[in-house]
Amino acid sequence: MKIISSFRELEPFGLIILTGEACGLGYRILFDVTAAGKKVVEKCFGIPNMTFAEAWNRGTAETPHVGSIMLSQEMLVPIAVFACLENGCTEAYRMDDFVIGIELGDPADKAVQMEQLYRVQRVRRFRYAGTAGDRNVHQMTGRIE
Repeated sequence: MKIISSFRELEPFGLIILTGEACGLGYRILFDVTAAGKKVVEKCFGIPNMTFAEAWNRGTAETPHVGSIMLSQEMLVPIAVFACLENGCTEAYRMDDFVIGIELGDPADKAVQMEQLYRVQRVRRFRYAGTAGDRNVHQMTGRIE
């Protein structure tokens, strides 16, 4: 099981939090992204081959930073859902203001256990169940994107 309750917990998924001072509104937070983080953001926004701003830091030789993006706090839940689904979780649940990802091998009642442990209710369940994974095939044209 994966639990994501803050932007800091997205770092293993390739979204590296940098600063809140970059936004002139004081609203968005600046992130560098690795290739894995770029994939998560592209999937979340539904924009294949999305163009990012230049990365602020280099990262490491194994996981270089490939760009940067500013995201508002409200983007935590949608980004966390796709981070879970793109990284081995079969489904993800929004639990108030955090997300849990259910992995293969987790007990079937894991989401219920989390509700009881944190005394929250599952707000919504997410899983790739479209006719084309995260999208549906358009019935008239057969298009996916």
